[in-house]
Amino acid sequence: MSLEQAYEHQRDNAFGFLRLCFALLVMVGHAGVIGWGPGHEPVRMLLDTGGVAVTGFFGLSGFLISRSGRRTGPARFTWHRVLRIFPGYWVCLVAMAFVLAPLLYWYEHDTVAGFFTAADGPFGFVLNNVLTDQGQGDVSGVTREAAFAGALNGSLWTLKTELTCYLLVLGLAVTTLLRRARWVVPAFAAVLLAVTVADTVRGPAEPGPLADVHSVHVPVLGWFRLFYLVVFVLAFVLGMTANLYRSVIPCNDVLGVAALVLVAVSLWLDWPLFGPFVVAFVYLLLWAGVRLPKVLRRVGRRNDYSYGVYIYAFPIQQALAILGVPRFGWTVYLLTSVVAVAAVAACSWHLVEKPALGLKDWAPRRRPPLSGRRARRGPVPRPRADTEAPAGTR
Repeated sequence: MSLEQAYEHQRDNAFGFLRLCFALLVMVGHAGVIGWGPGHEPVRMLLDTGGVAVTGFFGLSGFLISRSGRRTGPARFTWHRVLRIFPGYWVCLVAMAFVLAPLLYWYEHDTVAGFFTAADGPFGFVLNNVLTDQGQGDVSGVTREAAFAGALNGSLWTLKTELTCYLLVLGLAVTTLLRRARWVVPAFAAVLLAVTVADTVRGPAEPGPLADVHSVHVPVLGWFRLFYLVVFVLAFVLGMTANLYRSVIPCNDVLGVAALVLVAVSLWLDWPLFGPFVVAFVYLLLWAGVRLPKVLRRVGRRNDYSYGVYIYAFPIQQALAILGVPRFGWTVYLLTSVVAVAAVAACSWHLVEKPALGLKDWAPRRRPPLSGRRARRGPVPRPRADTEAPAGTR
């Protein structure tokens, strides 16, 4: 059967479960480096768990967002994407700056004197990061002595790449290419894949693509690490391609198992984020979305905590590290982090994200035309004789 047939019932998939797994995988990958510092992790990860998880996020996002880009107008599409990213993100910024950071500052200094007047204070933290570009990493130096210093939330930098992908979809929708020339999407994916293949051939163990060009600057959005920009956008565009051509792309167990083998080979070869086999990884996720047990397909259907887990995990892990929880061991530290993050993510979903998404059908009220307003009020009464217009003006 095709991908279109496999996803005939749009909500009967395991994407919610996969996203939650990816968010938790990021926590696992960060536990050692946050708790003990770079190079001192008590448990060494065999792969870049954080990078793998975020690549998965982008692949699934591309598959889902392209459908929205084709079915809704540009204004409505933009409104939906703003509601999904920014309310939770902005509340997270404020919570870090004005709740978590002052508590950590008080713990470290036994006072909050100087917290609000510091050069890297909370107001600057919110303003410098408001559009997802992380212009300020710390708040009043609360992580200065931490094992992983200088970053209160080191996970938020990926959001601007997600925002960039949304702008890509918006641009394709506005220019009508998404409907009338959908071949542009796989063509763009082929270009990015060619870059990845060339880089893998040139230096298979290097953090490519284009490892010799470390970063690029985009107006408004800020600096991007070129390696992650290429890989994440490639995964996103591959997801878009799968959705746009879902009626002709097969979805079967043979291809699913083959994709799993290719992903395993890329990990064994130590290719950064699967190298060119990122194509297999994206296909594996789409196949798993319909092949995982039905009970797992219910996860995230009503309550999607994955975004809250992702944006709050790093600062909570950082706070627990500053409080000394890592001294009890990696397992205790990780489990404590998971419990704390789950509670905060649930609050984020129910108090911020879900109410915000409830506004997705909102539209500004339009004043009816004058003729319509008069029709609803009834006919305009004829003026009395003593108030009629003077002679000669009729």
